[in-house]
Amino acid sequence: MRKVFLLLLAISISSSIYAQSRAILLRETFDSNSLPEGWTTSDTGAENWVISETNKAGGEANELKLSATPSAVGITRIITEAVDLTGLSSVVISFRHYFDKKGTGGSIGIATSSNNGTTWSQAWTKTYSETGQYSVVESVSTPDMGKNNVRFCIYYQGNTSNINGWYFDELEIMVIENIDAKVESIDVPTLIPAGNTDIVFSVQNAGLDNITSFEANYQVNGLNVSETFYTDIAQFDVEQFTFETPAYLSPGEYNLSINITSVNGEQDQSTVNNISQKNITVAIGGTQRIPMIEHFSSSTCASCVPLNGVMVGLEAANTGKYTYTKYAMNWPSPGDPYYISDAGVRKDYYSVSSVPHLVLDGISNGYIALTQEDLDAAYNSPAFIDIKGAFNTNDDEINVMLDLTSYINFSNLKLFVTVNEKTTHDNALYNGETDFHHIMMYMLSGPQGSNISMNAGESQRFEFSYDMSKTHMEEIDDLEVAVWIQNLDTEEVFNSQYLYEYTDHPYPVQNLTLTENRKNIEVSWEAPEIGTPTGYNLYINRELVLGNTTATSYTIENAQGYQGVEVVALYADGKKSVSVIERVGESLVENEIVMGIYPNPVDNNLYINTTENVRDISIYNILGVRVYQGCNLSESFIDVSYLNEGVYIIRISTDNGNVTKRFIKQ
Repeated sequence: MRKVFLLLLAISISSSIYAQSRAILLRETFDSNSLPEGWTTSDTGAENWVISETNKAGGEANELKLSATPSAVGITRIITEAVDLTGLSSVVISFRHYFDKKGTGGSIGIATSSNNGTTWSQAWTKTYSETGQYSVVESVSTPDMGKNNVRFCIYYQGNTSNINGWYFDELEIMVIENIDAKVESIDVPTLIPAGNTDIVFSVQNAGLDNITSFEANYQVNGLNVSETFYTDIAQFDVEQFTFETPAYLSPGEYNLSINITSVNGEQDQSTVNNISQKNITVAIGGTQRIPMIEHFSSSTCASCVPLNGVMVGLEAANTGKYTYTKYAMNWPSPGDPYYISDAGVRKDYYSVSSVPHLVLDGISNGYIALTQEDLDAAYNSPAFIDIKGAFNTNDDEINVMLDLTSYINFSNLKLFVTVNEKTTHDNALYNGETDFHHIMMYMLSGPQGSNISMNAGESQRFEFSYDMSKTHMEEIDDLEVAVWIQNLDTEEVFNSQYLYEYTDHPYPVQNLTLTENRKNIEVSWEAPEIGTPTGYNLYINRELVLGNTTATSYTIENAQGYQGVEVVALYADGKKSVSVIERVGESLVENEIVMGIYPNPVDNNLYINTTENVRDISIYNILGVRVYQGCNLSESFIDVSYLNEGVYIIRISTDNGNVTKRFIKQ
């Protein structure tokens, strides 16, 4: 009986491996620091195809990038290694990409060649007009099908100087199966606040038959949750799902894994795309995001008028849900008379070549007005830097004070502070408008921003003063101060805020202290150094436990695990200070573990790229059986030539924590 069982198990495993290798003909995630082995480029634009240490396309870093420079004109191609398509009349190709728009748009396509690139057969092409993240799934049936030496290419057609860049990741060429569910993405943000986290993911039907149900599980921090989902997903469609059971996560670094274990009540015919993993960072807390709108316009721009009207209506419906700065440009000729050089620096930073042009949280929206959906999506995204402050005036001088509190460790970010006039009139020229809103008068932080670095739980204060008579200011009592935090390398805006107007600074509490007393934690704080709060809000693990209290102490009874405590001072007219934070229990892992494996898929040697001290390495097959354990990395690689074809999980233990990644043995 034991022999029969082992024979059946062997047949099952070999069948699974056959299905995997038959379904996935080529998979590339661009995880190494150079182009994949066997991949080439066309002569035109060869220098433009590089590996970027980013994840703009939606996968994990690294990814393939088509750079704007040096300028390449015509068709430039990134070409895969050869694929054997003997006996196949069609295949499916899928990939993620991110288009970073500069001009009017750009076109990419897919083509095949069975004569090493001498001639190409076009399979698909599309023009993109807006910056954003996209996913492509296309059936390919060119005259090259059925050949044993077929190369695929992604090509760009045009002048690369007309784009800011194009990013690609997670390319797959596959044979379509009847039943094939793919974990398209894990939709939990890379950075999340501590507490209960909804585990959200997307599934694509990569097969012929509709998916009516599937079973999936997620694993994170020792938690293993399985659920059955009922649906109706047609071929190539993608649908998003959320596990009913959330994961409670304390601050730290985690690896989240999602696995589809069955489809339509039976085993998936292609299991290679059933597993996806994502490294996530849990911050000590979070705060409300206020989206930052940057608007390039001019009183000499006739085409700016309709967009301005739409934006005024959007503002009226969303009081308190945005921060806004408008840069007056010096074109169309003769240009807005309120143009200043600081606005020109921001124009160059975003590569703005025409007006109107809108940017939301560092992401270009071009000449298209923002929608309510755009603003809601940004407003509902988590933020991890709290901004509060106020300004006052003395004659023509403006005096600004602001506080920042961070829920994460960060460095090399920029603080931007602009003084805007809410409504101006004297810059009117000939586009028909007489009122212009949020016009930047001066950038207190300088056009390059002020450098800031903070650790989680820290607060910093900044002060600025300026003589506004040196600007185009029309009315001293019509000013607003906009503040935002940005990473200039990625353009990501972390948060923004208008400061309180013509009032004193809302000072935060002092000396927040947590004292452990047996199973209880005594919380106490002192009144602000300046000012008279009307009360305090006390939050524990992001939940309000005391609202507008005049008390300055509280007892957390029977405290267990991580306790993140925040106190906010409340003032008249709805003003608030930044949070003051302390925590006990599990602490934030300060050092992010940097770990890369390549090539993936792999034939013989799997290289591990890290500066961490590796303590142990384990490799598991798709059935969860450990097939390798060791810790010898003297050669920086592991010989996996003996492994059968299929999907494997590698778990690497270091002094600073564990990293889990997936790879494919081919």
